Amino acid sequence: MKKIILLFIIIQISNQAAEAQWIRQLSPGHPIRDIEFINRYTGWACGDNFIYKTTNGGINWINQPNSSTFLIQQIHPVNDSVVYAAGWWNFLKTTNGGDNWISIFSGGPGMGMPALDAIFFINENTGWLGGQVVYLKTTDGGNSFIDSGRFEGLPMDIYFKNENEGIISGRFSFIYRTTNGGNDWIENRVIIKGSQYNFNKVSFINDSVGFVGGEIVFKTTNFGLSWDSVGSVPYGFEQSYCIEFADEHTGYSGGTAGTLFKTTDGGGSWMQYNGPEFGQGFYRSIYAYNDSVIWAVGNAKIIFTENGGLTKVQQLSLFAPDEFRLYQNYPNPFNPSTNIKFEIPKSGKAELKVFDAGGREVSVLLNENLSAGSYEYTFDAAGLPSGIYFYRLRTGEFVASGKMLLIK
Repeated sequence: MKKIILLFIIIQISNQAAEAQWIRQLSPGHPIRDIEFINRYTGWACGDNFIYKTTNGGINWINQPNSSTFLIQQIHPVNDSVVYAAGWWNFLKTTNGGDNWISIFSGGPGMGMPALDAIFFINENTGWLGGQVVYLKTTDGGNSFIDSGRFEGLPMDIYFKNENEGIISGRFSFIYRTTNGGNDWIENRVIIKGSQYNFNKVSFINDSVGFVGGEIVFKTTNFGLSWDSVGSVPYGFEQSYCIEFADEHTGYSGGTAGTLFKTTDGGGSWMQYNGPEFGQGFYRSIYAYNDSVIWAVGNAKIIFTENGGLTKVQQLSLFAPDEFRLYQNYPNPFNPSTNIKFEIPKSGKAELKVFDAGGREVSVLLNENLSAGSYEYTFDAAGLPSGIYFYRLRTGEFVASGKMLLIK
C-alpha cells in the first residue's frame, strides 16, 4: 500500500512538472512591444500600429482597429474604460475599453510631433509622456500638454505612485525622480565601474520598493532616493531590455536575443528558461499579475504561464539518499534535449548551470531551494550550437560536474 501511495505521489509530481510550460497565446506576425493588465483577465497589448485586447486572460486576443500608422510603444490602461497608448509620432486614447480609439495627436518625422516611448497615467486625466529627450504632462486627459523638460538620455519608462512623486528611467543609465508632479526632476545617475547601462523598464511593487535593470539590477527601498545593485543577469553577448518583479523576491528579465530569466531571491541570482519560445526574437515587456501568472511579449508573440514558468525539474523520489550524486546525462550525445539526474540527501539551495567548452556560462537551469530526494532536469539546448558542454551541480559544499555533447 505504501508503494502504491508513493508511486501516485511521484506520478503527480512528474505530471505537474510536465505541465509547467510557457504557452504561446498570440502570433500576430509583427512585434509586440508592451502588455498591461488591469486584473487577472482583462488586458491590452500593442505593437507596430496594432492594439489587442483580452477579457479572458489571453485565451483570445481581439484586434482593436485604430488610426495610427506608426509604432505604438507603450499602452497604459487606467481602468476598464479609459486606456492610453503612445508611440512614435502618435498618442491615442479610448474611453470605452478600446471599441473606439481617438487620435489625440499624430504626424510623422519633421511634423513637430514627439516620438514617444514612455507613458503613465495616475488617473483618467493626469499623465506623463516621454521619449526622444522630450517630457510632456497633461492634467486634462490629453486635451492640452505642458512641456516640462529635456533629459540627457532617452526616457523609456515612467512610474508615479501619486500625483507628485514619480520616476523616469531611460537609456544611458539615468534615473530621474520628482516630488512635485514633474515640475522639477532630480537626476540619480547610476554608473558601475565607469560603464553605462540602458534602463528601459522600471518595476515597482509598492510605494517604496522598486527595481530597474540592464545587465546589472538595482533596487530602491525609498522610492528612488537611493539605488543599490543587487545582482546581475547573465546575458552574455546580448542585452537586457525589460524587467518585472511580482514581489520583493520574484522577478523576470527579458533580453534582446529572446532569452528570459527568473529570480526568486530578489535579483541576486537568475535562472534562464529554455524551450521553443526562447533563444530567438526580442522580449520587450513582461507583466506579472502575481509570482505565478505572467505574460511576456516580444517579436511576433505573446507567451503566458500560470505557474511561474518553472519547468523541467521533476522530483523522482521523496526518500533522502545517503549522499550527493550527479549522474551522467542521458542521452549523450543529444539533440536537442537531454536529462540530468541528481540526488541530494538534505534540503538546501541547489544550483545547476551549463558552460561551454571555453568555460563561459551559457544557462542557469536551476537556482532554488529543494527538499531531499532524487531529481531529474530536462535541458533543452535548441538555441545553442553543436559542441561540447559541461553541467555543474552545486548544493552546499558539494560540487560536481559532467561533460555532454550536443550534435545537431
